[in-house]
Amino acid sequence: MIYLKCHVFEKIIIMLGILSLLYFIICFLTFNIIVNFSLFFALMGIIFIAVGILRISLREKYKNKIIKRAFRIFNISIILILSVFIFIEACIVYSANKTVKDKPDYIMILGGGIRGRNMLLIQLQRTEKALEFIKRNPNVKVIVSGGQGKGEDISEAESMKEYLIKHGVNSENILKEEKSKNTMENMKYTAEILNKIDSRPNPKIAIVTSNYHVFRAKFLARRAGLNVEGIAAPVNNILLPNFSIRECFAIIKSFFMDK
Repeated sequence: MIYLKCHVFEKIIIMLGILSLLYFIICFLTFNIIVNFSLFFALMGIIFIAVGILRISLREKYKNKIIKRAFRIFNISIILILSVFIFIEACIVYSANKTVKDKPDYIMILGGGIRGRNMLLIQLQRTEKALEFIKRNPNVKVIVSGGQGKGEDISEAESMKEYLIKHGVNSENILKEEKSKNTMENMKYTAEILNKIDSRPNPKIAIVTSNYHVFRAKFLARRAGLNVEGIAAPVNNILLPNFSIRECFAIIKSFFMDK
């Protein structure tokens, strides 16, 4: 029975490794580049396959107390790590599929990068999703949030403002937050702006960001004292697993470090 359970666990590990490597290859062949963070899947694939094979080679020595204890610790560690990741992924999926219930006072668009003056795809998808909402609610106030980084001729906020104005949004309804470099700063600096211009204690804000990013954006917004809901912008379906797994690490980091 011990050997049978071990054999099943080894099969699962090796299968996860193969799937991880296949996903890396699919991303590479689809986009003809090594997609940001996708090397993680290649590395984990190699590690999982190697560990599975190693466990098979040591199976005859499984009754050795040291090896048996090492296997048990490894099994428990893998189960705990996977449990944490599954829980976080469930939170990501739930937040991405939750709809805005009440009409917000503000809609906040989070920047996602530009090159020169042109928006990268992530930011364009977020801005287009926000534009859909704005067209249905033309009087809503819009906050575009994002600073200027390396290789960017203007701030992300300015690029989003230009895009919205070009597509018929009233410039007087657009507020810019141009100092932020990350999600926590998006929230902090936006809270500072709202505290200066809005005397209401808890104005309602709908944050527009990528579907995988909604959970963390809402979490950090509430940590900054904002009353928020999320609007999920779509991303490329092939890249969604890549972004979602990367986001797990970002959520863990934000939970402990972003105050």
